[in-house]
Amino acid sequence: MKLLKLKRQSPEVSAPIQSDPPVLESEQESTDTSEMMAFALDSIEDDLQVAAKDVSKDAAAVQEKISEQIQLLSHIQAESGGLREQSAEAASNATALADSITELATSSNEIGKQVVLSNQLAEQARDVADEANAGVLDLKTAIEDIANVVKLISDVAKQTNLLALNATIEAARAGEAGKGFAVVANEVKSLSVETQNATDEIVANIDRLQVSAETSIGSVNRIIDVIGQIRPSFAAVEEAVQEQIGTTSQIGERASETATFVQDVTGRADAIDASTNDALLVANEASQASADMGVSARNLGNRFTMMIRQSAVGDRRKSDRLPIKLKGHVGAGGQKIAIETIDISEGGLLFKGFSEGSLATGQQIKISLNGLEDCDARIVHISENGAHCAFFSQTEGFTAALSQLIERIHADNRVFVERAQAGADKIAAAMEHLLSSRRLTVDSLFDTKYRPIESTDPQQYSTGCITQLEEVMPAILEDILSLDQSMAFCTAVDRNGYLPVHNKAYSHPQRPDDPVWNAANCRNKRIFDDRAGLSAGRNTRPFLIQSYARDMGNGKFVWMREVDAPIIVDGRHWGGFRTAYKL
Repeated sequence: MKLLKLKRQSPEVSAPIQSDPPVLESEQESTDTSEMMAFALDSIEDDLQVAAKDVSKDAAAVQEKISEQIQLLSHIQAESGGLREQSAEAASNATALADSITELATSSNEIGKQVVLSNQLAEQARDVADEANAGVLDLKTAIEDIANVVKLISDVAKQTNLLALNATIEAARAGEAGKGFAVVANEVKSLSVETQNATDEIVANIDRLQVSAETSIGSVNRIIDVIGQIRPSFAAVEEAVQEQIGTTSQIGERASETATFVQDVTGRADAIDASTNDALLVANEASQASADMGVSARNLGNRFTMMIRQSAVGDRRKSDRLPIKLKGHVGAGGQKIAIETIDISEGGLLFKGFSEGSLATGQQIKISLNGLEDCDARIVHISENGAHCAFFSQTEGFTAALSQLIERIHADNRVFVERAQAGADKIAAAMEHLLSSRRLTVDSLFDTKYRPIESTDPQQYSTGCITQLEEVMPAILEDILSLDQSMAFCTAVDRNGYLPVHNKAYSHPQRPDDPVWNAANCRNKRIFDDRAGLSAGRNTRPFLIQSYARDMGNGKFVWMREVDAPIIVDGRHWGGFRTAYKL
């Protein structure tokens, strides 16, 4: 391919996309129409950017309110968690109290039974004491009767002794004739004396027995009196125990009701905690959705701007921005800031190295770069990539040196451009062969219904042409990748940034639960719809040179120089062929 100079030009395709008849118009009319279209596109872009900023602002406000709600819900969640724990502890205590009261009621019932039994035993003891008292009284009466009989015997013994004495006297008077009678009288006297002695002992024993009987009667009467005094106490104790049993039963019922109530409160606290968790999850999802809405609004504005800038009418740049690293510094607000360029063109440059807040959009600065004269510039935009600035009031020396620098960059990139264009041609030829051999249909090749592949993180997708492209593209990509050791990757993306087939080094099977490793090593079948990916996929000019920070995962970024060329299949723009080199 003959490439005289890398300048912006309209795309050329191998077959016409449409066959509408040509409309002849004057050069002035064509210029006026182009200017009107450019003005209209500029107005649309401005309005869309304003709308995107408004949406982002509103989304930020919504997110701030949702964040306040999340904080409130978090506080409620913490409080409900504390309530749930305290309710659970109260439920445990109430249940333990109910169990203790139940045990107390059981013990009280047992005490009541013992009191009743004791009262019954006291009653039985009184009955036995009454019977003993009656027996002792009977015994006393019998002793008195015996005493009377003994007294009678004693009286008889005394009379007998007196008679024996008289008989002895009479026998003595009778002389010899009364001796036999005297012997009998003596025996009778001896017997009466013994009888008298025996009766005296019996009387003494009876007296002692009577004393014991009297003592027993007194003791039994005292027992009866004590039992009589105890019985009212037992009755009072029994009544008090019965009242305690009733009170304990009521307390037990209340404690059981309290335990049930506390358990219900615990259940409600659990429900509140679960609801709060659900609300917190929903609020977080809403916050994320709001944040995503803001990002989507910004992305929409950026995509539309990028789409316009990729068109011939909407591209206000007169020349490409070419990647190059130049050391230097800028003077702004009395301070000198060291910088390093990322890309440069005849109209301006992009640089990095300044701290946040040290520069502002619209600020005028003086740029000093190695090999170039100082030049005044204005910062037109500050993004995550750096500060975008436009030159003004250039000196002749600066303009001449800048032109020489750009010519050198063109020369340095010529081989990269030719390689990207050759790769795009090979990919297009392979796709056309799939179509001509009917291994693919046009609808399948241009399929944009990206179907998520399950259990992939980051998300991978399949399309109607993925199987066929995986058969033909790897050999082409690896062959081109082997041409230059400085090339980081080469691949093809469709107009939406979908990358079906990547280099072998970036096409490993994903590891479960390892998204960081997957992001760096499993980059095929993914959608890269960032600025670089969409610019490469939607560029229709012969080539595109861009620079950006490539996310390698795990917080690692590498600045890349990328040279892209459009892939045109049977006159239809499929996407772009990307080749990237580390800066």
